[in-house]
Amino acid sequence: MFRLILLILFVAAIVVAATATIAVVHSAATLARPTTGEDQMPRTFQRIAYVALIVLLIGITSGWLGGV
Repeated sequence: MFRLILLILFVAAIVVAATATIAVVHSAATLARPTTGEDQMPRTFQRIAYVALIVLLIGITSGWLGGV
């Protein structure tokens, strides 16, 4: 019975590894395509994201956010 469970776990691990490998290859293939043009995000949202990132970085390093 224990051997059967080990066999099932082994097959499941192989399936998970194969699925992960296929997903990585697929994502790498889609990223390899050349993109046309710039980033599609509007400039206003880019600036808001940059400001939020700076505030987050300063808040974490100073201990204001997430600090103990």
